[in-house]
Amino acid sequence: MQTNDYALGHTQEELERLVQQGRFFGEMTEHMLLKAGLAPGMRVLDVGCGAGDVSFLAAKLVGPQGAVIGVDKAPEAIGYAQGRAQAAGLQNVRFIAADLAHFQLDGEPVDALIGRLVLMYFPDPAAVLRRLLTFVKPGGIVAFQELDTPVTPPPAVMCDPFCDTYVAAATRITQTLTRLGVDTRCGAKLRRIFEQAGLPGAQTIAMLRYENGPDSAIYAWIEQLTRTLLPLMQQVGVATADEVQVDTLVERMRQEAVEKGCTLVTPPMVAAWARKTQGSEA
Repeated sequence: MQTNDYALGHTQEELERLVQQGRFFGEMTEHMLLKAGLAPGMRVLDVGCGAGDVSFLAAKLVGPQGAVIGVDKAPEAIGYAQGRAQAAGLQNVRFIAADLAHFQLDGEPVDALIGRLVLMYFPDPAAVLRRLLTFVKPGGIVAFQELDTPVTPPPAVMCDPFCDTYVAAATRITQTLTRLGVDTRCGAKLRRIFEQAGLPGAQTIAMLRYENGPDSAIYAWIEQLTRTLLPLMQQVGVATADEVQVDTLVERMRQEAVEKGCTLVTPPMVAAWARKTQGSEA
């Protein structure tokens, strides 16, 4: 099983961006966790936890009698997540720095395995999931959430009426991630990934945000992601800094969207969940 480095890095700016992104998509992820069956008292493993936002959502749902273990390859992310947990006074969350290809869980198997925007970074996500299933007890929950963003020209990016600035920015992001080897269609493949890992019959649902008006958080989300990716965007030949004009991107998107009365739609966040049966990890 091979792993990919997280393409966006682990700078302080990126970790702070992940926190903002976690808030932007938080309701969708919480809905997935509730649909999957997370409940008070459960012990949960959150893989690819990053800055810790999914771990914190899970901790709220399992309560003080439950426990959440967040795992991420980057020590910078783990340190940041631990600091946030301490500042919030959370006693039921702990974080471990480890590569998922070599991670070993101490103690009893968990009641639930969860992750958001993590499988898309692996060349063989089914192999990753199959290995992680060894840490889940029979009957335990497995739930993941991934983007589904086709790499095709507009109108693959949805908005109404057409917002040139938003479509161009979102398309550049998808093209850059794709050229870096990230599977931006991972969400569409989740059910098949589950089946290949030994989890047949997964339930799936797609969730999107429809945003409009001057105060939407979508402008900042696109700008922050563009800013993080800009050096790579130039490196892989998607766009130059002069073409992107990142310092004015938020205002240009907002102005066009407000003037035209646009509704801007995020890429689908696809959630899949299933229960581990005896022998699922075989």
